[in-house]
Amino acid sequence: MPPASEISHDIKSIAHLVLSSERPFLMVGSSTCWGWNDTDDTRLTLIARLEENLPGLFRTHVPDGTPLESLTFSPGLSILAGIPRPRLEALLDHLDKIRDSCGKIIVYDNFGLTPRRGHIHLEARTTSFLDELLDTIEFIHEKKTLVPWGLTPEGRAYRESLRSSPEKRPDWKWDETRAVNIPEEFRHDLAAGLDEHAE
Repeated sequence: MPPASEISHDIKSIAHLVLSSERPFLMVGSSTCWGWNDTDDTRLTLIARLEENLPGLFRTHVPDGTPLESLTFSPGLSILAGIPRPRLEALLDHLDKIRDSCGKIIVYDNFGLTPRRGHIHLEARTTSFLDELLDTIEFIHEKKTLVPWGLTPEGRAYRESLRSSPEKRPDWKWDETRAVNIPEEFRHDLAAGLDEHAE
């Protein structure tokens, strides 16, 4: 694997990395651009395409108030997106300290940060790079030039474990409170209350 600086703008290499990495995580924060409360149709469509084309992608959230030490990262690949700048900078500092206990890190960077050693920073201030990256991933799928990790026997077993134990997935797609701008740490209790009293 070339150093991150060598592949930071090599779309084909990044596409291969994304598809071949085990247990890929998409870790989404609370920013209004690329975050869990983003309402932009174009960005939502691109994220949906990423989820559709990356078998076994595990989507989770990075709450603003959760201690960084409690976050879990993929042993293969974690993609960070939509995390507010102060939180993201603190998270990158934390990742520098635990470098040996997490896999590759892709930072979908909406702030033009100086790339960290060992991380891949992708330009997120426009949608063009992600659009082109997804086109490349879809082309690889179509030509069958690479078997995505999520379609290997290990990947299929992992995907089945996610389906059979949805309560273990910190995935808020079902959450009726998503449109409500409240602190993330209170969202689960509120959502559970709504579900309990649903008619």
